[in-house]
Amino acid sequence: MTGQDMINETQARESAVNELHLSIARGDRVLTKLRDAEPGTPVLVSTVFRQPSYWLVPFALGNRVLGFARVLGDARVAQIGLLAETAEVYCITGIDATDARTRGSQRVRTELDETLEEPVFVHDGPIGREAWLVEVSHHGIPVRWIFVTPSFVYERIAGQIREVGAE
Repeated sequence: MTGQDMINETQARESAVNELHLSIARGDRVLTKLRDAEPGTPVLVSTVFRQPSYWLVPFALGNRVLGFARVLGDARVAQIGLLAETAEVYCITGIDATDARTRGSQRVRTELDETLEEPVFVHDGPIGREAWLVEVSHHGIPVRWIFVTPSFVYERIAGQIREVGAE
């Protein structure tokens, strides 16, 4: 899917709300916990190659995120779920880009003239395996990808696709 074919933020939010209401109307008792929640600002999730892939739409009550929807680029909702622990509205991604950059910078080898690019929120492999990607370059050439999640940081050679089944 190209960026031109991708739905926009407003369409992602509308798709998420419509699917939530349909699920509740069909009698989904788990999702009734989101009945009074409002959709927050969708976050674009890209591939590791920085191509738009899908939207992560938070459902919030007050200043707390209770759940989310993953809305594909063609407006289909892949998943609606509840969070085990609520998060602050501004941070459906678990940590923000500034935190991701700070944590990624701890792995940069400045003595080798490595530099960091701006973090991008991506899925590393399948939909739902989300992390902040912080690319490390050496004289403008990407050399490593650092992935930052709320729980841990991992890395691999830039451009290397995650192996299926690898953990």
